[in-house]
Amino acid sequence: MSTTTSAHATPPIALQLARVLAGITLDQASAAAKKAATWGLIDTVGVALLGATEPAVAVLKHTLDGQLAPGGALLLGGRTRAGVLDAALVNGTAAHAADYDDMARMMGGHPSVPLVPVVLALGEALDVSGAQALEAYMVGFEAECRIGRVVNPHHYEQGWHPTATLGVFGAAAAAARLMGLDVAQTANALCIAASMASGIKANFGTMVKPFHVGHCARNGLFAAQLAAKGFTSNPLALEHPQGFFASYDGLANVHTERMLAHAGTRLEVEQPSVGLKQFPCCGSTHPAIRAMLALVRDGLTAADVVSIEVQTNRRRLPHTHNPDPQSGLAAKFSIQYVTARALASGTVQLQNFEGSAHRDPQVRALMALTSVIAYPTVANEDPNDNGNEFAADIAVTTHDGRVLHSSAPHALGRGGEDAMTEPEMWEKYSDCAGRLLPADQVSSSFAMLRAIENCTSLRQFTRLLETGNATEA
Repeated sequence: MSTTTSAHATPPIALQLARVLAGITLDQASAAAKKAATWGLIDTVGVALLGATEPAVAVLKHTLDGQLAPGGALLLGGRTRAGVLDAALVNGTAAHAADYDDMARMMGGHPSVPLVPVVLALGEALDVSGAQALEAYMVGFEAECRIGRVVNPHHYEQGWHPTATLGVFGAAAAAARLMGLDVAQTANALCIAASMASGIKANFGTMVKPFHVGHCARNGLFAAQLAAKGFTSNPLALEHPQGFFASYDGLANVHTERMLAHAGTRLEVEQPSVGLKQFPCCGSTHPAIRAMLALVRDGLTAADVVSIEVQTNRRRLPHTHNPDPQSGLAAKFSIQYVTARALASGTVQLQNFEGSAHRDPQVRALMALTSVIAYPTVANEDPNDNGNEFAADIAVTTHDGRVLHSSAPHALGRGGEDAMTEPEMWEKYSDCAGRLLPADQVSSSFAMLRAIENCTSLRQFTRLLETGNATEA
Protein backbone atom coordinates (compact mmCIF):
# COMPACT_ATOMS: atom_id res chain seq x y z
CA MET A 1 0.00 0.00 0.00
CA SER A 2 1.34 3.39 -0.92
CA THR A 3 0.76 6.23 1.54
CA THR A 4 2.81 8.85 -0.27
CA THR A 5 1.08 12.23 -0.59
CA SER A 6 2.20 15.56 -1.95
CA ALA A 7 3.12 18.38 0.37
CA HIS A 8 -0.25 20.02 -0.22
CA ALA A 9 -2.48 16.96 -0.36
CA THR A 10 -4.58 15.86 2.59
CA PRO A 11 -3.30 12.51 3.85
CA PRO A 12 -5.73 9.60 3.61
CA ILE A 13 -8.07 9.42 6.58
CA ALA A 14 -6.86 5.96 7.58
CA LEU A 15 -3.29 7.25 7.63
CA GLN A 16 -4.29 10.26 9.74
CA LEU A 17 -5.98 7.96 12.23
CA ALA A 18 -3.05 5.54 12.27
CA ARG A 19 -0.71 8.41 13.14
CA VAL A 20 -2.90 9.35 16.09
CA LEU A 21 -3.03 5.73 17.24
CA ALA A 22 0.76 5.50 17.07
CA GLY A 23 1.00 8.24 19.70
CA ILE A 24 -1.03 6.29 22.26
CA THR A 25 1.17 4.56 24.81
CA LEU A 26 0.41 3.22 28.25
CA ASP A 27 3.23 5.28 29.75
CA GLN A 28 1.59 8.51 28.59
CA ALA A 29 -1.99 7.51 29.43
CA SER A 30 -3.67 9.22 32.36
CA ALA A 31 -4.58 7.38 35.54
CA ALA A 32 -8.24 7.80 34.60
CA ALA A 33 -7.64 6.18 31.20
CA LYS A 34 -5.80 3.25 32.76
CA LYS A 35 -8.54 2.68 35.30
CA ALA A 36 -11.27 2.87 32.66
CA ALA A 37 -9.37 0.44 30.44
CA THR A 38 -8.81 -1.95 33.35
CA TRP A 39 -12.49 -1.82 34.29
CA GLY A 40 -13.36 -2.46 30.63
CA LEU A 41 -11.17 -5.56 30.54
CA ILE A 42 -12.62 -6.88 33.80
CA ASP A 43 -16.18 -6.25 32.68
CA THR A 44 -15.70 -7.85 29.26
CA VAL A 45 -13.91 -10.95 30.49
CA GLY A 46 -16.73 -11.45 32.99
CA VAL A 47 -19.53 -11.13 30.46
CA ALA A 48 -17.60 -13.28 27.96
CA LEU A 49 -17.34 -16.08 30.54
CA LEU A 50 -21.07 -15.73 31.13
CA GLY A 51 -21.71 -15.67 27.38
CA ALA A 52 -19.71 -18.86 26.89
CA THR A 53 -22.62 -20.66 28.59
CA GLU A 54 -25.20 -19.23 26.14
CA PRO A 55 -26.90 -21.40 23.48
CA ALA A 56 -25.53 -19.24 20.64
CA VAL A 57 -21.98 -20.16 21.60
CA ALA A 58 -22.84 -23.83 21.99
CA VAL A 59 -24.31 -23.89 18.48
CA LEU A 60 -21.28 -22.06 17.07
CA LYS A 61 -18.83 -24.46 18.73
CA HIS A 62 -20.80 -27.46 17.53
CA THR A 63 -20.79 -26.09 14.00
CA LEU A 64 -17.03 -25.59 14.13
CA ASP A 65 -16.39 -29.03 15.62
CA GLY A 66 -13.67 -30.74 13.62
CA GLN A 67 -12.88 -27.57 11.67
CA LEU A 68 -10.90 -25.57 14.24
CA ALA A 69 -7.43 -24.49 13.22
CA PRO A 70 -4.71 -25.64 15.64
CA GLY A 71 -3.20 -22.96 17.82
CA GLY A 72 -2.57 -21.62 21.29
CA ALA A 73 -5.60 -19.42 22.00
CA LEU A 74 -8.16 -20.53 24.59
CA LEU A 75 -11.80 -21.02 23.63
CA LEU A 76 -13.78 -19.89 26.67
CA GLY A 77 -15.95 -22.60 28.15
CA GLY A 78 -13.34 -25.35 28.20
CA ARG A 79 -9.62 -26.01 27.88
CA THR A 80 -9.50 -26.33 24.12
CA ARG A 81 -7.11 -24.06 22.31
CA ALA A 82 -7.31 -23.14 18.66
CA GLY A 83 -5.95 -20.70 16.13
CA VAL A 84 -6.28 -17.03 16.99
CA LEU A 85 -8.89 -16.37 14.29
CA ASP A 86 -11.19 -19.12 15.55
CA ALA A 87 -10.68 -18.02 19.16
CA ALA A 88 -11.56 -14.43 18.27
CA LEU A 89 -14.71 -15.66 16.52
CA VAL A 90 -15.91 -17.89 19.36
CA ASN A 91 -14.93 -15.63 22.25
CA GLY A 92 -16.19 -12.53 20.45
CA THR A 93 -19.58 -14.17 20.07
CA ALA A 94 -19.49 -15.17 23.74
CA ALA A 95 -18.61 -11.63 24.83
CA HIS A 96 -21.80 -10.23 23.30
CA ALA A 97 -24.11 -13.22 23.78
CA ALA A 98 -25.54 -12.09 27.11
CA ASP A 99 -25.84 -8.45 25.99
CA TYR A 100 -24.33 -7.33 29.29
CA ASP A 101 -21.30 -5.50 27.83
CA ASP A 102 -20.22 -1.87 28.05
CA MET A 103 -21.36 1.07 25.89
CA ALA A 104 -19.83 4.18 24.32
CA ARG A 105 -21.83 6.99 22.78
CA MET A 106 -19.13 7.97 20.30
CA MET A 107 -19.09 4.46 18.90
CA GLY A 108 -22.85 4.08 19.10
CA GLY A 109 -22.44 0.57 20.47
CA HIS A 110 -20.42 -1.74 22.68
CA PRO A 111 -16.73 -0.88 22.40
CA SER A 112 -14.94 -3.59 24.36
CA VAL A 113 -16.38 -6.80 22.93
CA PRO A 114 -14.67 -6.46 19.53
CA LEU A 115 -11.38 -5.77 21.31
CA VAL A 116 -10.94 -8.03 24.32
CA PRO A 117 -11.37 -11.34 22.40
CA VAL A 118 -8.63 -10.19 20.00
CA VAL A 119 -6.37 -9.05 22.83
CA LEU A 120 -6.86 -12.36 24.68
CA ALA A 121 -6.40 -14.61 21.64
CA LEU A 122 -3.47 -12.84 20.03
CA GLY A 123 -2.01 -11.84 23.37
CA GLU A 124 -1.96 -15.44 24.55
CA ALA A 125 -0.49 -16.69 21.28
CA LEU A 126 2.28 -14.07 21.42
CA ASP A 127 2.51 -14.24 25.22
CA VAL A 128 2.46 -10.48 25.64
CA SER A 129 2.49 -8.72 28.98
CA GLY A 130 -0.59 -7.34 30.68
CA ALA A 131 0.68 -3.83 30.00
CA GLN A 132 0.91 -4.56 26.28
CA ALA A 133 -2.61 -5.99 26.35
CA LEU A 134 -3.97 -2.93 28.13
CA GLU A 135 -2.25 -0.59 25.66
CA ALA A 136 -3.61 -2.50 22.65
CA TYR A 137 -7.09 -2.29 24.16
CA MET A 138 -6.78 1.51 24.44
CA VAL A 139 -5.59 1.79 20.84
CA GLY A 140 -8.48 -0.29 19.51
CA PHE A 141 -10.96 1.66 21.61
CA GLU A 142 -9.65 4.91 20.15
CA ALA A 143 -9.91 3.67 16.55
CA GLU A 144 -13.51 2.50 16.64
CA CYS A 145 -14.77 5.53 18.54
CA ARG A 146 -12.92 7.98 16.29
CA ILE A 147 -14.60 6.46 13.22
CA GLY A 148 -17.89 6.42 15.13
CA ARG A 149 -17.61 10.19 15.52
CA VAL A 150 -17.65 10.48 11.73
CA VAL A 151 -20.73 8.36 10.96
CA ASN A 152 -23.03 8.46 13.99
CA PRO A 153 -25.89 8.91 14.66
CA HIS A 154 -26.87 8.27 11.05
CA HIS A 155 -24.98 4.98 10.89
CA TYR A 156 -27.03 3.52 13.75
CA GLU A 157 -30.34 4.86 12.47
CA GLN A 158 -29.59 3.53 8.98
CA GLY A 159 -29.78 0.02 10.41
CA TRP A 160 -26.11 -0.87 10.88
CA HIS A 161 -24.89 -2.52 14.07
CA PRO A 162 -21.97 -0.24 15.00
CA THR A 163 -20.53 -2.67 17.53
CA ALA A 164 -19.63 -4.84 14.55
CA THR A 165 -19.37 -2.44 11.61
CA LEU A 166 -17.13 -0.06 13.57
CA GLY A 167 -15.73 -2.63 15.97
CA VAL A 168 -13.88 -4.27 13.09
CA PHE A 169 -11.64 -1.18 12.92
CA GLY A 170 -10.97 -1.37 16.65
CA ALA A 171 -10.12 -5.05 16.39
CA ALA A 172 -7.74 -4.34 13.51
CA ALA A 173 -6.04 -1.51 15.39
CA ALA A 174 -5.66 -3.53 18.61
CA ALA A 175 -4.18 -6.46 16.69
CA ALA A 176 -1.87 -4.15 14.77
CA ARG A 177 -0.48 -2.78 18.04
CA LEU A 178 0.11 -6.24 19.51
CA MET A 179 1.82 -7.32 16.29
CA GLY A 180 4.05 -4.25 16.24
CA LEU A 181 2.82 -2.89 12.90
CA ASP A 182 4.06 0.54 11.88
CA VAL A 183 1.88 3.50 10.92
CA ALA A 184 1.61 2.60 7.22
CA GLN A 185 0.81 -1.03 7.99
CA THR A 186 -1.80 -0.02 10.57
CA ALA A 187 -3.45 2.31 8.06
CA ASN A 188 -3.49 -0.55 5.58
CA ALA A 189 -5.10 -2.83 8.16
CA LEU A 190 -7.85 -0.25 8.67
CA CYS A 191 -8.45 -0.03 4.92
CA ILE A 192 -8.61 -3.82 4.60
CA ALA A 193 -11.05 -3.91 7.52
CA ALA A 194 -13.31 -1.42 5.72
CA SER A 195 -14.26 -4.18 3.28
CA MET A 196 -14.91 -6.63 6.13
CA ALA A 197 -17.47 -4.60 8.09
CA SER A 198 -20.94 -6.12 8.48
CA GLY A 199 -23.90 -6.42 10.82
CA ILE A 200 -27.54 -5.28 10.53
CA LYS A 201 -29.92 -4.35 13.34
CA ALA A 202 -32.69 -6.50 11.83
CA ASN A 203 -31.02 -9.45 13.57
CA PHE A 204 -31.16 -7.92 17.07
CA GLY A 205 -32.79 -10.29 19.53
CA THR A 206 -31.40 -13.39 17.76
CA MET A 207 -28.19 -15.39 17.88
CA VAL A 208 -26.90 -13.44 14.89
CA LYS A 209 -26.41 -10.28 16.95
CA PRO A 210 -23.57 -11.70 19.09
CA PHE A 211 -22.26 -13.52 16.02
CA HIS A 212 -21.79 -10.05 14.46
CA VAL A 213 -19.21 -9.36 17.16
CA GLY A 214 -17.38 -12.66 16.84
CA HIS A 215 -17.26 -12.11 13.09
CA CYS A 216 -15.90 -8.56 13.42
CA ALA A 217 -13.27 -9.58 15.99
CA ARG A 218 -12.06 -12.30 13.63
CA ASN A 219 -12.17 -10.00 10.61
CA GLY A 220 -10.29 -7.17 12.31
CA LEU A 221 -7.58 -9.54 13.48
CA PHE A 222 -7.38 -11.09 10.02
CA ALA A 223 -7.08 -7.63 8.44
CA ALA A 224 -4.05 -6.89 10.63
CA GLN A 225 -2.49 -10.24 9.78
CA LEU A 226 -2.94 -9.55 6.07
CA ALA A 227 -1.48 -6.06 6.40
CA ALA A 228 1.56 -7.51 8.16
CA LYS A 229 2.22 -9.69 5.12
CA GLY A 230 1.90 -6.85 2.61
CA PHE A 231 -1.68 -7.50 1.43
CA THR A 232 -2.76 -4.34 -0.42
CA SER A 233 -5.80 -2.08 -0.14
CA ASN A 234 -6.89 1.34 -1.34
CA PRO A 235 -5.43 3.98 1.03
CA LEU A 236 -8.64 5.99 0.45
CA ALA A 237 -10.95 3.08 1.34
CA LEU A 238 -12.74 5.15 3.96
CA GLU A 239 -13.37 8.45 2.14
CA HIS A 240 -13.45 7.23 -1.49
CA PRO A 241 -16.74 8.06 -3.34
CA GLN A 242 -17.41 4.33 -3.27
CA GLY A 243 -15.67 3.71 0.03
CA PHE A 244 -16.85 2.87 3.54
CA PHE A 245 -18.33 6.25 4.44
CA ALA A 246 -20.21 6.71 1.18
CA SER A 247 -21.43 3.14 0.87
CA TYR A 248 -22.62 2.75 4.45
CA ASP A 249 -23.95 6.22 5.15
CA GLY A 250 -23.74 8.47 2.09
CA LEU A 251 -21.14 11.22 2.14
CA ALA A 252 -23.78 13.83 3.02
CA ASN A 253 -24.32 12.07 6.36
CA VAL A 254 -20.71 11.77 7.51
CA HIS A 255 -18.51 14.38 9.16
CA THR A 256 -14.86 13.55 8.68
CA GLU A 257 -13.80 16.72 10.47
CA ARG A 258 -15.05 15.18 13.71
CA MET A 259 -12.75 12.17 13.59
CA LEU A 260 -9.67 13.79 15.08
CA ALA A 261 -11.39 16.50 17.10
CA HIS A 262 -9.49 16.99 20.37
CA ALA A 263 -7.24 14.04 19.55
CA GLY A 264 -4.39 13.83 22.01
CA THR A 265 -6.21 15.64 24.83
CA ARG A 266 -8.31 12.84 26.33
CA LEU A 267 -8.47 9.25 25.15
CA GLU A 268 -11.83 7.88 24.03
CA VAL A 269 -11.70 5.24 26.75
CA GLU A 270 -11.92 7.93 29.43
CA GLN A 271 -14.80 9.90 27.90
CA PRO A 272 -17.66 10.44 30.41
CA SER A 273 -20.14 8.95 27.91
CA VAL A 274 -18.52 5.51 28.23
CA GLY A 275 -20.40 3.31 30.67
CA LEU A 276 -20.68 -0.22 32.00
CA LYS A 277 -24.01 -2.00 32.15
CA GLN A 278 -25.68 -2.30 35.52
CA PHE A 279 -28.45 -4.51 34.14
CA PRO A 280 -28.07 -7.57 31.85
CA CYS A 281 -30.16 -6.30 28.93
CA CYS A 282 -30.10 -3.80 26.07
CA GLY A 283 -28.60 -0.51 27.23
CA SER A 284 -31.40 1.42 25.54
CA THR A 285 -33.81 0.02 28.15
CA HIS A 286 -31.76 1.00 31.21
CA PRO A 287 -33.22 4.50 31.69
CA ALA A 288 -36.74 3.07 31.96
CA ILE A 289 -35.49 0.49 34.47
CA ARG A 290 -33.82 3.17 36.59
CA ALA A 291 -36.92 5.35 36.53
CA MET A 292 -39.16 2.47 37.58
CA LEU A 293 -36.81 1.33 40.34
CA ALA A 294 -36.94 4.85 41.79
CA LEU A 295 -40.73 4.49 42.14
CA VAL A 296 -40.30 1.04 43.68
CA ARG A 297 -37.93 2.49 46.26
CA ASP A 298 -40.64 5.03 47.08
CA GLY A 299 -43.10 2.23 47.82
CA LEU A 300 -44.86 1.49 44.51
CA THR A 301 -46.00 -2.13 44.13
CA ALA A 302 -47.42 -4.07 41.20
CA ALA A 303 -50.80 -4.26 42.91
CA ASP A 304 -51.08 -0.44 42.87
CA VAL A 305 -50.95 -0.06 39.08
CA VAL A 306 -53.70 0.77 36.61
CA SER A 307 -51.42 1.87 33.75
CA ILE A 308 -47.79 2.60 32.94
CA GLU A 309 -46.56 5.01 30.28
CA VAL A 310 -42.89 4.94 29.28
CA GLN A 311 -41.48 7.86 27.31
CA THR A 312 -37.99 7.70 25.83
CA ASN A 313 -35.93 8.86 22.90
CA ARG A 314 -37.16 7.78 19.45
CA ARG A 315 -33.77 6.21 18.69
CA ARG A 316 -34.29 3.73 21.49
CA LEU A 317 -37.60 2.37 20.21
CA PRO A 318 -37.01 0.58 16.87
CA HIS A 319 -35.15 -2.20 18.68
CA THR A 320 -36.80 -2.07 22.15
CA HIS A 321 -40.51 -1.56 21.43
CA ASN A 322 -41.34 -5.25 21.82
CA PRO A 323 -44.58 -5.83 23.78
CA ASP A 324 -44.54 -9.63 23.37
CA PRO A 325 -41.03 -11.11 23.63
CA GLN A 326 -41.03 -14.84 22.94
CA SER A 327 -37.65 -15.71 24.46
CA GLY A 328 -35.31 -14.59 27.20
CA LEU A 329 -33.04 -13.09 24.56
CA ALA A 330 -35.91 -11.13 23.00
CA ALA A 331 -36.94 -9.95 26.48
CA LYS A 332 -33.60 -8.18 26.77
CA PHE A 333 -34.80 -5.97 23.92
CA SER A 334 -38.29 -5.34 25.32
CA ILE A 335 -38.65 -2.07 27.18
CA GLN A 336 -42.08 -3.26 28.29
CA TYR A 337 -40.67 -6.43 29.83
CA VAL A 338 -37.76 -4.89 31.70
CA THR A 339 -39.87 -2.03 33.06
CA ALA A 340 -42.52 -4.46 34.28
CA ARG A 341 -39.84 -6.75 35.69
CA ALA A 342 -38.27 -3.86 37.63
CA LEU A 343 -41.66 -3.18 39.20
CA ALA A 344 -42.54 -6.81 39.91
CA SER A 345 -39.15 -7.90 41.27
CA GLY A 346 -37.54 -4.68 42.47
CA THR A 347 -34.48 -5.54 40.41
CA VAL A 348 -33.41 -6.77 36.97
CA GLN A 349 -30.95 -9.67 37.12
CA LEU A 350 -29.54 -12.45 34.96
CA GLN A 351 -32.14 -14.90 36.20
CA ASN A 352 -34.91 -12.70 34.80
CA PHE A 353 -33.86 -13.67 31.26
CA GLU A 354 -33.36 -17.38 31.86
CA GLY A 355 -35.69 -20.30 31.32
CA SER A 356 -39.34 -19.26 31.22
CA ALA A 357 -38.86 -16.06 33.23
CA HIS A 358 -40.08 -13.99 30.27
CA ARG A 359 -43.48 -15.71 30.63
CA ASP A 360 -43.95 -14.75 34.30
CA PRO A 361 -47.74 -14.14 34.61
CA GLN A 362 -47.35 -11.15 36.94
CA VAL A 363 -44.88 -9.48 34.63
CA ARG A 364 -47.02 -10.24 31.58
CA ALA A 365 -50.02 -8.64 33.31
CA LEU A 366 -48.01 -5.48 33.95
CA MET A 367 -46.75 -5.46 30.35
CA ALA A 368 -50.37 -5.43 29.17
CA LEU A 369 -50.86 -2.20 31.13
CA THR A 370 -47.77 -0.56 29.61
CA SER A 371 -47.68 1.89 26.70
CA VAL A 372 -44.51 3.29 25.12
CA ILE A 373 -44.10 6.60 23.31
CA ALA A 374 -41.22 8.70 22.02
CA TYR A 375 -40.28 12.14 23.22
CA PRO A 376 -41.87 14.70 20.89
CA THR A 377 -39.68 15.92 18.05
CA VAL A 378 -38.52 19.49 18.56
CA ALA A 379 -38.40 21.86 15.61
CA ASN A 380 -34.85 22.24 14.28
CA GLU A 381 -33.70 19.55 16.68
CA ASP A 382 -29.96 18.97 16.58
CA PRO A 383 -29.56 15.25 15.74
CA ASN A 384 -26.30 15.20 17.68
CA ASP A 385 -27.78 16.64 20.86
CA ASN A 386 -27.56 13.93 23.51
CA GLY A 387 -29.68 15.74 26.08
CA ASN A 388 -32.27 12.96 26.26
CA GLU A 389 -30.77 10.27 24.04
CA PHE A 390 -30.46 7.89 26.98
CA ALA A 391 -33.17 9.24 29.25
CA ALA A 392 -36.65 8.08 30.18
CA ASP A 393 -39.80 9.35 31.89
CA ILE A 394 -42.41 7.10 33.45
CA ALA A 395 -45.96 7.98 34.46
CA VAL A 396 -47.81 5.39 36.57
CA THR A 397 -51.53 5.73 37.28
CA THR A 398 -52.61 3.95 40.47
CA HIS A 399 -55.91 2.53 41.66
CA ASP A 400 -56.34 5.37 44.14
CA GLY A 401 -56.19 7.98 41.35
CA ARG A 402 -52.61 9.17 41.72
CA VAL A 403 -50.28 9.71 38.78
CA LEU A 404 -46.70 9.06 39.83
CA HIS A 405 -43.85 10.42 37.73
CA SER A 406 -40.22 9.34 37.60
CA SER A 407 -37.38 10.40 35.35
CA ALA A 408 -33.94 8.98 34.60
CA PRO A 409 -31.60 11.58 33.08
CA HIS A 410 -29.33 10.89 30.12
CA ALA A 411 -26.60 8.48 31.22
CA LEU A 412 -25.05 5.74 29.12
CA GLY A 413 -24.57 3.09 31.77
CA ARG A 414 -22.28 3.54 34.77
CA GLY A 415 -19.27 5.66 33.93
CA GLY A 416 -17.67 9.07 34.31
CA GLU A 417 -18.52 10.54 37.68
CA ASP A 418 -20.88 7.62 38.34
CA ALA A 419 -18.37 4.84 37.62
CA MET A 420 -18.86 1.44 39.19
CA THR A 421 -16.92 0.91 42.39
CA GLU A 422 -14.54 -2.00 42.90
CA PRO A 423 -17.09 -3.87 45.08
CA GLU A 424 -19.69 -3.36 42.35
CA MET A 425 -17.23 -4.60 39.74
CA TRP A 426 -16.54 -7.68 41.84
CA GLU A 427 -20.26 -8.32 42.33
CA LYS A 428 -20.91 -8.24 38.58
CA TYR A 429 -17.76 -10.17 37.63
CA SER A 430 -18.32 -12.90 40.20
CA ASP A 431 -21.99 -13.25 39.22
CA CYS A 432 -21.00 -13.63 35.55
CA ALA A 433 -17.81 -15.65 35.84
CA GLY A 434 -19.26 -17.83 38.57
CA ARG A 435 -21.66 -19.36 36.06
CA LEU A 436 -18.66 -21.06 34.45
CA LEU A 437 -15.65 -21.04 36.81
CA PRO A 438 -15.21 -22.37 40.36
CA ALA A 439 -14.97 -19.77 43.11
CA ASP A 440 -11.19 -19.90 43.48
CA GLN A 441 -10.65 -19.22 39.78
CA VAL A 442 -13.19 -16.40 39.84
CA SER A 443 -11.35 -14.63 42.65
CA SER A 444 -7.88 -15.33 41.22
CA SER A 445 -8.77 -14.13 37.73
CA PHE A 446 -10.40 -10.98 39.10
CA ALA A 447 -7.32 -10.21 41.18
CA MET A 448 -5.02 -10.65 38.19
CA LEU A 449 -7.24 -8.46 36.00
CA ARG A 450 -7.35 -5.82 38.70
CA ALA A 451 -3.54 -5.62 38.48
CA ILE A 452 -3.27 -6.45 34.77
CA GLU A 453 -0.70 -3.74 34.15
CA ASN A 454 1.74 -5.69 36.31
CA CYS A 455 1.10 -9.09 34.71
CA THR A 456 4.25 -10.32 32.96
CA SER A 457 2.60 -13.06 30.87
CA LEU A 458 -0.94 -13.09 29.51
CA ARG A 459 -0.72 -16.87 29.37
CA GLN A 460 -0.63 -16.88 33.17
CA PHE A 461 -3.96 -15.11 33.12
CA THR A 462 -5.70 -17.17 30.43
CA ARG A 463 -4.86 -20.36 32.31
CA LEU A 464 -7.12 -19.07 35.08
CA LEU A 465 -10.04 -19.07 32.63
CA GLU A 466 -9.78 -22.77 31.74
CA THR A 467 -12.60 -25.10 32.73
CA GLY A 468 -14.26 -28.31 31.56
CA ASN A 469 -12.44 -31.17 29.91
CA ALA A 470 -9.79 -31.01 27.24
CA THR A 471 -11.94 -32.71 24.60
CA GLU A 472 -14.51 -29.93 24.43
CA ALA A 473 -14.74 -28.08 21.12
